[in-house]
Amino acid sequence: MKRNQGFTLIELIIVIVILGILAVTAAPRFFNFAGDARVSVVNGLKGAVQGGAQTVYAKAAIEGRLGDTASNLTSGGIEVIYGYPSATAAGVVAAASLDASLMGAAAATTDWVFFIDGGDIYIAQSSVVGIPSAADETGITSKGCYLQYTNATSADDPPVILLDTDGCAN
Repeated sequence: MKRNQGFTLIELIIVIVILGILAVTAAPRFFNFAGDARVSVVNGLKGAVQGGAQTVYAKAAIEGRLGDTASNLTSGGIEVIYGYPSATAAGVVAAASLDASLMGAAAATTDWVFFIDGGDIYIAQSSVVGIPSAADETGITSKGCYLQYTNATSADDPPVILLDTDGCAN
């Protein structure tokens, strides 16, 4: 009677090499690590902005600065409207302690870029936006990977924080 001994060592090595080649060529198509990382960074930005806004609101409430006009808190010099950080560099950018700059050529040296449009501020990663051709909110919103912060409308209604992560995967 003849006994079957299974695969030889050479056959097993060849199969492992073929599987390794398939994994290296196919894995990047199934996993978008860079896009997932950009989405996570923007979600982290939202958490930082929300945490900063709540901390500033608590301090403003203690100091009695829940009025509708912009005023500076005595500690940290953060500009507030209705007790929440205003949609400015001295407001939400300072409250979240962001390394950010206004859109333009200097924006490539900071982690974040922002553009202020009335009661809204748009914030995006400078590596995603690059040096935009348009120095307005479309320079940020056209990339589809940003945070939009809208000023509070009263002391009882917090600011609106919206995320757009549709373009982060690109």
